[in-house]
Amino acid sequence: MAAIIQKILSFITSVIAVITATFGGFGNGKVENFKVTTYLRGDNVYSAADLNSADFDIITDLIIFECADFNSKGEIVYDEAKMERVMSAVRSVIGDRDIHITLNLLGPRGVTDSDVWEDQMKTQSEEHNKAFRSGVLEDNIKNILDKYDFDGVHFDYEYPITDDAWYYFNSFLVSLRRTLQDEYTIGVAAGAWNFFFTLGAISAIDTLELMTYDYVDANGRHATYEDTVAQIEQLKNKGIPAKKINIGLPFYSRPTDMTAYWYGYNTYYDEITDDGWYHCDETNKDFWFNTPEVISQKTQYAIDNGYGGVMIWHYSCDLPSSHEGSLLRAIGETKDKNY
Repeated sequence: MAAIIQKILSFITSVIAVITATFGGFGNGKVENFKVTTYLRGDNVYSAADLNSADFDIITDLIIFECADFNSKGEIVYDEAKMERVMSAVRSVIGDRDIHITLNLLGPRGVTDSDVWEDQMKTQSEEHNKAFRSGVLEDNIKNILDKYDFDGVHFDYEYPITDDAWYYFNSFLVSLRRTLQDEYTIGVAAGAWNFFFTLGAISAIDTLELMTYDYVDANGRHATYEDTVAQIEQLKNKGIPAKKINIGLPFYSRPTDMTAYWYGYNTYYDEITDDGWYHCDETNKDFWFNTPEVISQKTQYAIDNGYGGVMIWHYSCDLPSSHEGSLLRAIGETKDKNY
């Protein structure tokens, strides 16, 4: 009996050691290479003129969005002309800067007549599950990464809400890591409230883009510093190291009633009050924006607490970083004070 107990204790100790060595922990001081990651919407990029060269002295990582999907058969679906247009503009502006570029792949949508959100997400998951079980998606991803010389792949599969959906997603991430080996990175986006990655999947991914936005507090303020910190705290017992997490920063706002409006900061920055409010006469709605001060505060929190970086949704919502009101500039200045 004692021998069995000893074996169990030895096994538990080994598991803890592996997890600690592999995943690290929270609060271990600032990371060496703090990331400034931004989503770049392909629909907003038609030429190099749509990008600001100086911004890429601050940005370290790009997630190319709206340029490719995968279907339920595990095939990659994309417009070749659009992909080449966007990547030509991106590479010409980046030049010889060492910017990590990943391709975001949105998956198939579900088909349902239901207005219930849970029903919509369930049907979407069913289509994703087919792709994850197809046996060809991994190789198809590697092929497109090879073709366009990407550094990695990224998934915005936000709401797998069933056990089956999480099982297939987690299994796929582990399988994809085996296919890509160390040649490419794997990133995922998720919210703290819907985080059910297995330790195997956490080991397989390189970055988690934490979507700390799209919610308002009791006063209707969108993604405050306090609420963002509260969301982040939820992950501390989930098995993922801080160094893999990029904290999401909204460069847009939602109205106090969270109806379907998304207002970019750069359009309204000169009409926002000192405490972040903007009233839209056209819609008669109020919006609270993350100002440069709030963005700086969140960035400092990420640095102080050992997180891997920050993530921006999305690039086209900001002013040029040369502008004193730029949110990206606030990130860069905060980072410069610490590194």
